[in-house]
Amino acid sequence: MSPATAVKSALDHIDLADPQVFTDPDHHRIFRYLRDHAPLHWNPEGSEPGFWSVTRYEDCLAVQKDGVTFSSAGTNTLGAQRWTGDEGSGRMLTHVDGPRHTELRQIVNRAFTPRAIGRLEPYIRSVVVESLDEALEAGEVDFVDTVALLPVASIAALLGIPKEDWRLLLNLTTAAFGSADQDVQLSPSARAAAAAAHAQLLLYCQDLMDQRRIAPRDDIVTRLVEAQRTGKLTEEDAMLFFDLLLLGGNETTRHGAVGALLALMDHPDQWRRLRADRGLLNPAVGEVLRYVSPSKHVLRRAERDVELHGQTVRAGQEVAIWHFSANRDGRAFADPDVFDVGRVSDVPHLALGSGPHYCIGAALASLELRLFLDELCDRVGSAELLEPPVRLASTVIGGFKRARVSLRPV
Repeated sequence: MSPATAVKSALDHIDLADPQVFTDPDHHRIFRYLRDHAPLHWNPEGSEPGFWSVTRYEDCLAVQKDGVTFSSAGTNTLGAQRWTGDEGSGRMLTHVDGPRHTELRQIVNRAFTPRAIGRLEPYIRSVVVESLDEALEAGEVDFVDTVALLPVASIAALLGIPKEDWRLLLNLTTAAFGSADQDVQLSPSARAAAAAAHAQLLLYCQDLMDQRRIAPRDDIVTRLVEAQRTGKLTEEDAMLFFDLLLLGGNETTRHGAVGALLALMDHPDQWRRLRADRGLLNPAVGEVLRYVSPSKHVLRRAERDVELHGQTVRAGQEVAIWHFSANRDGRAFADPDVFDVGRVSDVPHLALGSGPHYCIGAALASLELRLFLDELCDRVGSAELLEPPVRLASTVIGGFKRARVSLRPV
């Protein structure tokens, strides 16, 4: 049996909504087969309702950019909420299109401009330096924990959360969102702990908004309060916005940084190259995002019947846009499975989305990863895996639950 035939046979029994599929380091071969032989793939009802998948770069880009035909207003990702409904549908920034989406982005846009983000550089660098120096002093660490505080500290600064609460926020977000590990979320005790942590997060947000009503500041929470005053948001909408920014600001950088270290360990020549030429930092950040692809997919709902690759997506059916598969598409990227810190391409990666829903925190995530790579090259001379890394069981986030490493200074 040829490798392609073996994958096709396996696909008859694979449910792409099953988080366990993505704990296999070789799950890329499934999507390679889909890109080549079934670029529009129907996943029948299993653990979730049935859905279509697009896996090629060109299709992923087209579907995500066409917000009229493919709506964001329903459930935004695969998951249990597809049976029960998503509380963010039609309300959160990621779950609306058109004028309402523009209105919601405008509430916080000023906080995420490159100029505004650039002012955070000294502060973010100090967080990176402190985290890496602590890890080097320990010698052996779980690198997932080492980089955990970086994204939380960064988004906390924009939200206006005081430094003494960062660790609390990290603990609550990790418990509430389970670091996107859907396997863990299946446990009744984990669900109960997540619900309790989420309730604490919302109470924290409510208290912070109450403080800003009395004493406004130049931060995002103050903007959320102002949006309530002008009728653009309800209090519940503002808390959902707070939730979204915390989660989005946490996962991309955290798992991107872990993935970056593992990629550099697998490609020591690229680590030496980056250490010797910091002019490669910007393309290296883009390559990390393309190669690691912390965001696996987003979901869209067809608003009308659409013909694609000789098949019909019916109105009301959902389509998964697999970003990480698009980023490994040889039709768009030369040698797509090669990690190249100097990669130059006219084709933008889709790790941060595209079109109207392009990630609002893209400049922040890119700055965090650039400073992380810069300080990693300055401080860490070598790294060695102590055990095989454990991938997240998640259809949503491409990342790691555990990555124990031994670090040595330069």
